[in-house]
Amino acid sequence: MHVTLTCSNTSTQEAVEAELEIGERVVVGRQLGSPLMLQGEALSRQHFTLSVVDDQLMVENLSSNGTRINGVSLPLQESSPVQSGDFVEVPGYQIRIEVREAAQDAIAGEGKSPAWQAYGTIALKFFDPLEITLAICSLACIGIFVYYIAT
Repeated sequence: MHVTLTCSNTSTQEAVEAELEIGERVVVGRQLGSPLMLQGEALSRQHFTLSVVDDQLMVENLSSNGTRINGVSLPLQESSPVQSGDFVEVPGYQIRIEVREAAQDAIAGEGKSPAWQAYGTIALKFFDPLEITLAICSLACIGIFVYYIAT
């Protein structure tokens, strides 16, 4: 099932979009493998999961810090079905879910860009331009330092 998650930070109002192909189970939280890198003290490494059960998208709460669906609290270790337009709320974030049908995927796939472009676009939306600039400058300084040490 193809899902688009639009994650809005409730304090800064910045939004990041991630497109996922959900097979069996996808874990969302602070962990490095999460499709959305959420940050905050009240967020768990594994905060909630998205899974497909009988062609229905399900959200399961894995955190005692709270997960809400359309404003209603989801008990710990409980699952609830979600559909396009629903919101999953975790501390500091509101995530809008859009489920795309197979027909929409076929149409969208015709003009699909390479994977490296998609990841680059996500990185540019996720990181602040100043952070990207500092990372590039740091790499350049390290390269110059290694060059002078080697010569």
